[in-house]
Amino acid sequence: MTCRQYTIQSMREFVPSAVGSVVEFIEGETRLSGCNCIHDIKVVLSELLINAIVHGNEDKSEKPVDIYVDIESNIILIRITDRGPSFKPDKDRKEDILSECGRGINICHILCGTLEYSFEEGKGNSATAVFYIKE
Repeated sequence: MTCRQYTIQSMREFVPSAVGSVVEFIEGETRLSGCNCIHDIKVVLSELLINAIVHGNEDKSEKPVDIYVDIESNIILIRITDRGPSFKPDKDRKEDILSECGRGINICHILCGTLEYSFEEGKGNSATAVFYIKE
Protein backbone atom coordinates (compact mmCIF):
# COMPACT_ATOMS: atom_id res chain seq x y z
CA MET A 1 0.00 0.00 0.00
CA THR A 2 1.30 3.42 -1.00
CA CYS A 3 -0.40 6.68 -0.01
CA ARG A 4 0.08 10.33 -0.77
CA GLN A 5 -1.81 13.43 0.31
CA TYR A 6 -2.02 16.81 -1.40
CA THR A 7 -3.72 20.09 -0.48
CA ILE A 8 -4.59 22.84 -2.95
CA GLN A 9 -6.28 26.21 -2.69
CA SER A 10 -9.80 26.48 -4.04
CA MET A 11 -8.71 28.02 -7.31
CA ARG A 12 -9.73 26.41 -10.58
CA GLU A 13 -6.40 27.24 -12.22
CA PHE A 14 -4.66 24.86 -9.76
CA VAL A 15 -6.66 21.84 -10.93
CA PRO A 16 -4.52 20.87 -13.97
CA SER A 17 -1.25 20.86 -12.00
CA ALA A 18 -2.85 18.93 -9.12
CA VAL A 19 -4.20 16.34 -11.55
CA GLY A 20 -0.76 16.13 -13.17
CA SER A 21 0.95 15.56 -9.80
CA VAL A 22 -1.50 12.84 -8.78
CA VAL A 23 -1.25 11.05 -12.13
CA GLU A 24 2.55 11.25 -12.04
CA PHE A 25 2.47 9.62 -8.59
CA ILE A 26 0.09 6.88 -9.77
CA GLU A 27 2.17 6.17 -12.88
CA GLY A 28 5.33 6.03 -10.77
CA GLU A 29 3.81 3.49 -8.38
CA THR A 30 2.06 1.30 -10.98
CA ARG A 31 2.52 0.06 -14.53
CA LEU A 32 -0.46 2.03 -15.80
CA SER A 33 1.38 4.69 -17.82
CA GLY A 34 -0.41 5.06 -21.16
CA CYS A 35 -3.33 2.90 -20.04
CA ASN A 36 -6.90 4.06 -20.79
CA CYS A 37 -7.62 3.99 -17.06
CA ILE A 38 -5.17 6.90 -16.59
CA HIS A 39 -7.43 9.00 -18.82
CA ASP A 40 -10.44 7.97 -16.70
CA ILE A 41 -8.57 8.89 -13.50
CA LYS A 42 -7.69 12.32 -14.95
CA VAL A 43 -11.32 13.03 -15.89
CA VAL A 44 -12.75 11.87 -12.55
CA LEU A 45 -10.12 13.73 -10.53
CA SER A 46 -10.68 16.94 -12.53
CA GLU A 47 -14.47 16.76 -12.14
CA LEU A 48 -14.31 16.05 -8.40
CA LEU A 49 -11.81 18.84 -7.79
CA ILE A 50 -13.88 21.38 -9.73
CA ASN A 51 -17.02 20.31 -7.82
CA ALA A 52 -15.20 20.66 -4.49
CA ILE A 53 -13.92 24.12 -5.41
CA VAL A 54 -17.10 25.50 -7.01
CA HIS A 55 -19.91 23.79 -5.10
CA GLY A 56 -18.28 22.74 -1.83
CA ASN A 57 -16.00 25.68 -1.12
CA GLU A 58 -18.03 28.16 -3.19
CA ASP A 59 -14.87 29.39 -5.00
CA LYS A 60 -13.49 30.74 -1.71
CA SER A 61 -9.73 30.46 -2.26
CA GLU A 62 -8.99 30.48 1.46
CA LYS A 63 -10.75 27.13 1.83
CA PRO A 64 -8.43 24.24 0.92
CA VAL A 65 -9.24 21.04 -0.93
CA ASP A 66 -7.50 17.85 0.18
CA ILE A 67 -6.59 15.02 -2.17
CA TYR A 68 -5.78 11.62 -0.70
CA VAL A 69 -4.51 8.83 -2.96
CA ASP A 70 -4.13 5.21 -1.82
CA ILE A 71 -2.68 2.63 -4.21
CA GLU A 72 -3.04 -1.04 -3.40
CA SER A 73 -2.35 -4.10 -5.55
CA ASN A 74 -5.53 -3.85 -7.61
CA ILE A 75 -7.26 -0.70 -6.33
CA ILE A 76 -6.62 3.02 -6.61
CA LEU A 77 -8.65 5.07 -4.14
CA ILE A 78 -8.88 8.84 -4.55
CA ARG A 79 -10.68 10.93 -1.93
CA ILE A 80 -11.36 14.64 -2.43
CA THR A 81 -12.40 16.65 0.64
CA ASP A 82 -13.70 20.22 0.61
CA ARG A 83 -14.61 22.51 3.52
CA GLY A 84 -18.19 23.20 2.49
CA PRO A 85 -21.53 22.61 4.19
CA SER A 86 -23.10 19.16 4.19
CA PHE A 87 -23.95 17.81 0.74
CA LYS A 88 -26.31 14.96 0.00
CA PRO A 89 -26.52 13.71 -3.58
CA ASP A 90 -30.01 13.48 -5.04
CA LYS A 91 -30.54 9.73 -5.42
CA ASP A 92 -33.87 10.23 -7.21
CA ARG A 93 -32.30 12.39 -9.91
CA LYS A 94 -32.34 10.88 -13.38
CA GLU A 95 -28.95 10.44 -14.94
CA ASP A 96 -28.72 12.61 -18.03
CA ILE A 97 -25.25 12.71 -19.50
CA LEU A 98 -26.26 15.65 -21.73
CA SER A 99 -27.52 17.83 -18.88
CA GLU A 100 -25.02 20.46 -17.77
CA CYS A 101 -26.24 20.25 -14.18
CA GLY A 102 -24.73 17.14 -12.59
CA ARG A 103 -23.06 15.91 -15.77
CA GLY A 104 -19.61 15.72 -14.16
CA ILE A 105 -20.83 13.46 -11.36
CA ASN A 106 -22.65 11.24 -13.86
CA ILE A 107 -19.46 10.91 -15.89
CA CYS A 108 -17.52 10.04 -12.71
CA HIS A 109 -20.01 7.27 -11.90
CA ILE A 110 -19.46 5.82 -15.37
CA LEU A 111 -15.65 6.01 -15.32
CA CYS A 112 -14.80 4.69 -11.86
CA GLY A 113 -15.68 1.45 -10.10
CA THR A 114 -17.48 3.12 -7.21
CA LEU A 115 -18.12 6.69 -6.11
CA GLU A 116 -19.27 7.44 -2.58
CA TYR A 117 -19.90 10.61 -0.59
CA SER A 118 -19.52 11.37 3.08
CA PHE A 119 -19.64 14.39 5.40
CA GLU A 120 -17.78 14.88 8.65
CA GLU A 121 -18.67 17.88 10.81
CA GLY A 122 -15.75 20.28 10.99
CA LYS A 123 -13.92 18.58 8.10
CA GLY A 124 -16.30 18.87 5.15
CA ASN A 125 -17.55 16.73 2.31
CA SER A 126 -15.61 13.88 0.77
CA ALA A 127 -16.08 12.17 -2.56
CA THR A 128 -14.24 8.87 -2.78
CA ALA A 129 -13.62 7.33 -6.19
CA VAL A 130 -12.35 3.76 -6.42
CA PHE A 131 -10.74 2.37 -9.56
CA TYR A 132 -10.26 -1.39 -9.89
CA ILE A 133 -7.11 -2.00 -11.90
CA LYS A 134 -5.41 -4.88 -13.66
CA GLU A 135 -1.73 -4.37 -14.36
